[in-house]
Amino acid sequence: MLIAPFWMRASGGMETDINIAASQPNTFNQIFWLATFGITFLASLKRLDRLPGILADPVVVVIFAYLALATLSIFWSPAPGVALRRLVLQVILILCFILSIGLGDSREATLNRLIALVIVTVAVNCVAVVLIPPSEIGYEGIYTQKNGLGGVMAFALLILLGSIPMKRGLSRLVLLGTACAAFVVLVLSQSKTSLGLAVMVPVLVFAFVSLAYHLRINAFALLLLLASTGLILIAFLSAVTGFGLDDLSMVLFHDTTFTNRTVIWNFVLDVIGRSWLIGQGYSSFWGIGADSIVFREAPSFVSTLLQSHNGYLDVLIETGVIGFALLMILILAALHAAARLVQTDRAMARICLMLVLFAVCHNLLESSWYRSFSQVWMLFICAALLPQLPSSRSVRSGQRVGNTSGAGN
Repeated sequence: MLIAPFWMRASGGMETDINIAASQPNTFNQIFWLATFGITFLASLKRLDRLPGILADPVVVVIFAYLALATLSIFWSPAPGVALRRLVLQVILILCFILSIGLGDSREATLNRLIALVIVTVAVNCVAVVLIPPSEIGYEGIYTQKNGLGGVMAFALLILLGSIPMKRGLSRLVLLGTACAAFVVLVLSQSKTSLGLAVMVPVLVFAFVSLAYHLRINAFALLLLLASTGLILIAFLSAVTGFGLDDLSMVLFHDTTFTNRTVIWNFVLDVIGRSWLIGQGYSSFWGIGADSIVFREAPSFVSTLLQSHNGYLDVLIETGVIGFALLMILILAALHAAARLVQTDRAMARICLMLVLFAVCHNLLESSWYRSFSQVWMLFICAALLPQLPSSRSVRSGQRVGNTSGAGN
């Protein structure tokens, strides 16, 4: 959130063709993540005895199953060198999160560190919005594009809104003020997708958690029931009223193509049909150089892109139906982990559900699943792993029991 924007600005514009530029190794990325992993590993040495339990967690198992598929896909990738380099970076990134979050001391302590990062990020971007003039399409803050600022401010808002009920006194006032600042900056970014989700997701999640808690029923089962009912209802109303995707695009973006996304999706769907089962190979479609389907066949502006602006299509085009199935299982596992907290830790359940749901919806118009160090992907991993940590209450209780046992001995 704080470091990546500066090296992206420093390295931007060095290549005339984005596909060729993206296929080249980024030394700074490699050094940064290797150093981060080294520091994380050293900090986790005293807790490595807990690692087998974390590796057996369903979320982690599904993530590594996808990475295993990605490893196999190198054999049929049109750019195996690029795919291998990106896969190694992804494995290192995920290991950093498994060690730093999975082996954390408690949910609350880990969340407090994330809150501190969010407060600093919002403050820095408030200053940036004042000092840096906006682009033609909105304020960018410290990022290279308005959607970067919008996405980060939306995540900040979700984390802050979820954390406010957990705090008291001055801490609550600080979080409330920061949330207001984040919302103002989000509006100034003019990132419609992030703004819409930042408003819609908290309303849905707070209502759902309250309903599940007071009804005292299985929250995950209720979630599946409501989601399936909602999809059926939307399909029924669309059939009855004739209000389709074109109309929705006109309402949201004032055109019928979701700001030209349908052009991208049609091209991507055509390529998916050529290898629908196993795909083109992990990270082996966008940004792999001049000898690629994108470079040779993509229409007009599509050849200048590095994603299909739909995370689900990107998973399908890279790892096929098998990878898509694993992604669906991962999302369900993350939702199940968060839903289990509804009866015991409502505030944490809300935060995790909001982050997961934001990522799920955000990937309908953007792409972040298993994509390098995308902030949406990283915060999804945070939300999926946080429920596995003990609460601070159970940690203190365990310490008291241990002390009492030691005194008795």
